[in-house]
Amino acid sequence: MSDREELKWVSVKEFSQITGMDLETIHKMITRKEINFKEVDGVIYIDTEQGSKLIVPEAIKAITTTGENGESVNIGFVEKTISTILNLHEKVVASKDETISVLKEENMFLKEALISVQEILEDERNNLRVLTEQLDNCQEELKFVKKKYKLMWGKVIENYKPRNKF
Repeated sequence: MSDREELKWVSVKEFSQITGMDLETIHKMITRKEINFKEVDGVIYIDTEQGSKLIVPEAIKAITTTGENGESVNIGFVEKTISTILNLHEKVVASKDETISVLKEENMFLKEALISVQEILEDERNNLRVLTEQLDNCQEELKFVKKKYKLMWGKVIENYKPRNKF
């Protein structure tokens, strides 16, 4: 069952709170099969789409057919307005669900990108450590070669006397 279909079913208690009808009246409507229902794990759920279509005409009957100034109220207009509001509400809920799923996908993408960047950073740290070790080894080797050079040629240079004195 999709999320949208799950939204159209509410428990009898919720339906009672939403509509203001008592539980006894709702159960009578169920036994007369005036509203669609289903039972899951001992809990009775009512189809809100069909339930609202049933309740809207009752609410419209309760509305005075004359306005404040004595002019008649167009019942068809009221029905269409309520229907439009219900349709807009359904679209808003669907849009909200779609937005949430898009944000979840974007968050997963960003999480994967962050993990990838962290892996690259760890690799670069390892490379830096290896290069630093190689640099230290080269510096030690250079010091050793300088000492060796001084030992080999230092005395020769000190003892060297030019033959020609100009």
